[in-house]
Amino acid sequence: MEGIDLIQDFAILLLAAGLAGTLCKRLGLSVIVGYLVAGIVIGPHTPPFSLIVDEARIMALSQVGLVFLIFSIGLGLSVSKFARMGAGTLVATGLGAFFVLNFTELLGFAAGWTPLQAMFVAAMLMVSSSAVIAKIVGELGLAHERSSQLALAVTVLEDVVAVAMLTILGTQAQAGAGGAGVGGLLGALGAFVVLLVGAGLLLVPRLLRRLEARADPEMQTVIVAGLLFLLALTAAKAGFSIALGAFLLGAVVAEIPQKLGIERSFSGLRDMFSSVFFVSIGMMIDLREFGAVWPMILGLAAFALAGRPVACGLALILVGTEPREARRASLLLTPLGEFSFIIAQLGVSTAVLPSSFYPVAVGASILTVLATPIVNRRRDAILRIADRLEPRWLQRTLEAYHGWIGQLRARPSQPPIWRILRGRLVQIGLEIALVSGVLIYSDRLLEAIAGSAFGARFDQPVLAYGFWASVSLVVLVPLVAIWRNGSAMAMILAEWMDNGRIPRRLLEYGLKAALALGLGYWIYVLLPSDTLTRWAWLVIAGGAAVLVAVFSRRLIYWHSEWQTSVREVLADTSGDTGELRAQARAALGESLGAWNLTLADCLVPDGAGYLGRPLAELSIPSRFGCSIIEIDRNGHEILSLGSAAALFPGDRVLLLGEAGQVAAAQAFLSQSGTAADRSATLDTAVLDTQTATGPRMGRTLAELQVATRTGVRVVGIQRDGRRILTPAGGERLEEGDELLLLGNLEKIREFRHWLDQPTAPAPAGG
Repeated sequence: MEGIDLIQDFAILLLAAGLAGTLCKRLGLSVIVGYLVAGIVIGPHTPPFSLIVDEARIMALSQVGLVFLIFSIGLGLSVSKFARMGAGTLVATGLGAFFVLNFTELLGFAAGWTPLQAMFVAAMLMVSSSAVIAKIVGELGLAHERSSQLALAVTVLEDVVAVAMLTILGTQAQAGAGGAGVGGLLGALGAFVVLLVGAGLLLVPRLLRRLEARADPEMQTVIVAGLLFLLALTAAKAGFSIALGAFLLGAVVAEIPQKLGIERSFSGLRDMFSSVFFVSIGMMIDLREFGAVWPMILGLAAFALAGRPVACGLALILVGTEPREARRASLLLTPLGEFSFIIAQLGVSTAVLPSSFYPVAVGASILTVLATPIVNRRRDAILRIADRLEPRWLQRTLEAYHGWIGQLRARPSQPPIWRILRGRLVQIGLEIALVSGVLIYSDRLLEAIAGSAFGARFDQPVLAYGFWASVSLVVLVPLVAIWRNGSAMAMILAEWMDNGRIPRRLLEYGLKAALALGLGYWIYVLLPSDTLTRWAWLVIAGGAAVLVAVFSRRLIYWHSEWQTSVREVLADTSGDTGELRAQARAALGESLGAWNLTLADCLVPDGAGYLGRPLAELSIPSRFGCSIIEIDRNGHEILSLGSAAALFPGDRVLLLGEAGQVAAAQAFLSQSGTAADRSATLDTAVLDTQTATGPRMGRTLAELQVATRTGVRVVGIQRDGRRILTPAGGERLEEGDELLLLGNLEKIREFRHWLDQPTAPAPAGG
């Protein structure tokens, strides 16, 4: 039976992946290496026979794994996070990728590769493994050095480079050209990204808020999964990689409060199907090929270990990083990761690369992962040797360049005219990209509609007229916004350029005329004029002009509503200070070394026994000797921590203390509860006549110290049909009050006992 064969294949694959992954974890290797080993063992190239019945079906399911994997990467890279990383990090990441591309092209020329093959190999080397780097930074105690912070920021942004390269390479491989049309492809890619992200920021948050209001997490998971595959399909239909659509949805979801719940609900699916993806890559590896390609494995690994530090270090120096700090960061950016396997898989599946590149990618990645911690343990010695070998003229040049960059930064701020125009220029650029995306991909959408059962009901000319009339309505809103912003800029520039020789009005009208001509030419180039007759386009243009004249205020209102919706999604109370706080934390970490103190964070797990209990009851300072100085909850930092503050699932706690003290507190906070009665819950209690006779009645919550004495928090009071939520400390208890309590079941039982026996001593907290 066909279904039984699929179940058998799935059982073998997941068991093999689990066993091999567990073994590799114990050996200190990445679990991905275990998945690849599992694929080699059960694959068709390992004698005496393949354990998988239907390999083609597993390969199809592996694409599902790729979608989930890229979606999870996108969840860690929100749109606003890019802005908070700073322009220097963004530029350094792009420059590093550019240098790697050029170095690899030189290598490809020497090795006899085609230009497209060199691009694929360069893409494999452009991206380091963020998981491996984070692990190495933690193990070597480098977390709070600025060079480590730079390396972690760059490796995060390199994931974006990898998704872009997947998209470009997939399109180029289909076209069969090494570099033809890359500029046009990048323009179309940018328009598609802005179009998808803009629509996503407008629609996805509203949809998820409605689902959250109905308190139906199951439907939320199902609908988000449907959106995920729909956007992956949309990207594929637009001529790009399915990874692009999955990544963009992840970046959009990362902006909304529901991110944590979605991340949890998808973690199991991601782990299962991503293992299918990596096992499928392992199934394509023939161990016998290692004997033939081991020189290439060693050569590519050596090239990565030498070329990536040079490329990334030079890029960081060019954006103003101190040379020694840039080199320290670049030595961390050497391990190749999962994207190398994904790009190799794309190259082999499109017949651009030979099948021998599977073991080459795997071998080179493993060697770089093993070599990186060794290199960074001896980085000071390596840098001293590099200093001795480096020509003096080069050192002086780099020092002079760094000094020049420092002088540029110390110069007075930008001229007022630029500060005034910068915001409008950004808005115009984004709106132009949005309209370009709509116009570029509308033609493909019309073809899809015409070929569907719905489109077959209409005559083709009628369908085309109606479709393009609808598109014109959609683009009118951003077009009016572009014109209004451009007109305002023309007026400001005319005022600034007015020197008395040319009338200011003439300057203003001249700039507006140039803007109108530019917009007209831009729309003319993008519109597929051959889909309708010239008269039809004139009628649509006339109708659009009438709409602008009559309903201009309504169009402006719609645009402002869209802008407000996007700003609400991107608004982050910690966003304005996030980059400064990260820099301050890195600087603090450097100064703590002299005091023998360390900073470390810990994620609060589900089901922990202390959930909902106040910090005063946990007594972290007295028990472990360290302090909780910050709680990150859903992306918001809580710095003012009172004794009544409690911890909840998903909180990230920042600890300060000596290394041993912090490790002990991390071990305690990381423990999950095993019984249901240990997790936080809500319950009610009524103050009856018996309770009213005791000393608790009539006293305030602050006087009673309920949380400290019982481990339970009073989060609501219902009195005479009136509800008091999150009552203040000055609220008094009265007879007949119904209290809403937060705590685990054990503490709530203690609270009831304490409440029912007013003369009994209070139980010990914690």
